[in-house]
Amino acid sequence: MESLAQKLVPEAVEKLIPYQSARRIGGNGHLWLNANELESSCQYGEQKEGYHRYPDFLPQDIASAYLAFSQQGSEPLACEAVAVRGADEAIDLLIRTFCQPGVDKIMVCPPTYAMYEFCADSIAAETVKVPLNQDFQLDMAAIKSQLSEVNLVFLCSPNNPTGNIIERADIVDLLEAAKDQALVVVDEAYIEFAPQSTVVDLMREYPHLVVIRTLSKAFGLAAIRCGFLLADTSVMSYVMRLIAPYPIADPIAEIALNALAPAGIDKMQTQVGQLVATRDWFANELASLSIVDHVMPTATNFVLVKFNTAECMYQYLCSKGIVTRNQSHEPALADCVRISIGSRESMQETLQALKDYQLSA
Repeated sequence: MESLAQKLVPEAVEKLIPYQSARRIGGNGHLWLNANELESSCQYGEQKEGYHRYPDFLPQDIASAYLAFSQQGSEPLACEAVAVRGADEAIDLLIRTFCQPGVDKIMVCPPTYAMYEFCADSIAAETVKVPLNQDFQLDMAAIKSQLSEVNLVFLCSPNNPTGNIIERADIVDLLEAAKDQALVVVDEAYIEFAPQSTVVDLMREYPHLVVIRTLSKAFGLAAIRCGFLLADTSVMSYVMRLIAPYPIADPIAEIALNALAPAGIDKMQTQVGQLVATRDWFANELASLSIVDHVMPTATNFVLVKFNTAECMYQYLCSKGIVTRNQSHEPALADCVRISIGSRESMQETLQALKDYQLSA
């Protein structure tokens, strides 16, 4: 029986033979003369080991470790995992795999992460936009009315930049409606801040559900650019045809494996607990300011704040050396600023700057 992934994949990808790198082809022996590598390593600076050999063509150890982490406390998932160079590469891979340039479309629900539309634009795939409702939840009627036009639907939950969790019932409703229509991609970059809201368990029933994860946020490893794609075999078999020959460098793989070891996971969870406590304190303090119209509920490591001031608070905070993210370019987020949560001291400084503005206004 033809899978939805097979139905959606462009003919060029269907016929594509994955690049046969030396590591993918493999082999056994004691002299490795197949990959045009140096047989010994030059040492640069304080480098402690040689990097003259190419890494694994697919870093299976990291993928296995992440799959085990993602299904903690639940039954084994009916899916595969692959490590990629950040969640952004996962987005790009999915669009390049299942959208034919100039022909196919994706759907997004703004305000949301801008990378979905950017990646679609990069291959001349059109983006259908169905804005979130006033509660920043899905407009299910509008989504369903346009599902037949698109190959991929991208959701972010918890959502960036609003911070809220997309209601599970709506995601299930969408998965039902999209069964023979589109792949549903849920970006869970911030899921460690709200682990109870994950939808990975739904992959058992819905093979057209794809989940994106990352080590950049809660694990605090943004610099290593390591993300993960979780998908059914029917989906992953096509994604694997486009993935880079050596997607993860050995030093990155080592760091990722350490982060996903029990001690690393414990450290991450402790760090998340401390950050959430600081976030909630900061949000409560912000809500008491007269210059603040509203602090959006958040399940992430940031808060979205709507100000009621004549002056742009993003610019004001910049003048005090505090760089935040101006969200006013989004029609639904006029006068809104997104503030990432740092240390208690950093948030106290930010709060004091806003109090000083309030006193002088």
